[in-house]
Amino acid sequence: MKGTVFAVALNHQSQLSHWLEAFQQAPYKTPPKTPVWFIKPRNTRINSGEQILHPIGEEVQSGATLALVIGKNARKVSKEDAHQFIAGFALANEVSLPEDTFYRPAIKAKCRDTFCPIGEMVATSLNTPVDIITLVNGKEVDRWSTKDLIRDASELVAALSDFATLKQGDVILLGTPQQRVTIKPGDDVVIQAEGFPSLKNTVVAAGGK
Repeated sequence: MKGTVFAVALNHQSQLSHWLEAFQQAPYKTPPKTPVWFIKPRNTRINSGEQILHPIGEEVQSGATLALVIGKNARKVSKEDAHQFIAGFALANEVSLPEDTFYRPAIKAKCRDTFCPIGEMVATSLNTPVDIITLVNGKEVDRWSTKDLIRDASELVAALSDFATLKQGDVILLGTPQQRVTIKPGDDVVIQAEGFPSLKNTVVAAGGK
């Protein structure tokens, strides 16, 4: 998985519900009608067992999710055919600073070094809902189900490939709930789901500015 990591915001029902009132205000006066995309650049990518760097003076939040891995180049793929372009899925952590708006790109919140751990891919079709579980220092602190996603994997592949050619090895993070888990230096963060190797990372102070 050395390709581009795309991620989608507002793809969990709880997140959309939380922001609904704000979306009714000017100048937009309506929620987004298409997926809200952002990118986790290569400086964010780490593997299981590596360290998440915690910037000094910031609040950092863990966002457990699944990463969809593209198996072959995809351009303007239909939802019905999208499964043919998915190699499998992996556990991922869309680490972020708290989000206070969706009206401008959250580069400083989303694109910090080590802010995208991704685990080992499993060749699965994900035909049934999966519970995504987060443990911090051995204690379960969050659990959510992929059944609460607004758009499923096939819909996301179709939507993204409509305007961007997806390459083999590219990744799409499926989204996270509104409620995230605050993590701090010294924490051991483990993300689990049935049928997947655990994603394990330790949080350390980043140091410097």
